Amino acid sequence: MRTYPRDEFDAVPESPRRQGVHRTREGEEPQRRSGLGWILAAGILALVIGAVAFFLLPRLGISGSESAVASAPSTSQAAPEGSQPAASAPAPAPTSAAPTPTPTESANKALEVGVYNATGTAGLGNRVATTARTAGWTVTDVGNWAGAPVNSSVVYYRSAADAGSAKALAADLGIQTVLEAPALGLPLAAVVGPGYAG
Repeated sequence: MRTYPRDEFDAVPESPRRQGVHRTREGEEPQRRSGLGWILAAGILALVIGAVAFFLLPRLGISGSESAVASAPSTSQAAPEGSQPAASAPAPAPTSAAPTPTPTESANKALEVGVYNATGTAGLGNRVATTARTAGWTVTDVGNWAGAPVNSSVVYYRSAADAGSAKALAADLGIQTVLEAPALGLPLAAVVGPGYAG
């Protein structure tokens, strides 16, 4: 075995001070990793905003666009009245009230009509739809009302041209309130509310 003479590398102190290769020079501040913190904060904020928009705003009746209201009633004739359809007519925004119908006004009974049950009474929507069909109306959609709660029965119409038909439909169904709702998907919608005597 060969021995080498001792040199400065063999002189190791008993309690050495540890030094790493990543030390800062004198007068220099260490680098901070703030970029990653900002990215994480922005991501968490985006998740919170998305969760609020997805879960809370629909429960408050706030929608992101009018396109959801414009799509209005979906076909749910086969759905039983006791169950809530996935997508029924959203609550149209009433803009004006019309007086009680007069029999002399013209009515276009060929317009599509939706009948929606806004009560807890099973089968009421089907019964009212049958009354409308017997009176000659073209009922294309029957289901449960999924829009904003109503205090009484109301007939909604989409445009001013349909106001006379809405009044005639209301008279045939024994409904007193007629309102315009431009975002309605069908030309006419009868919402049967609490206290309907029909």
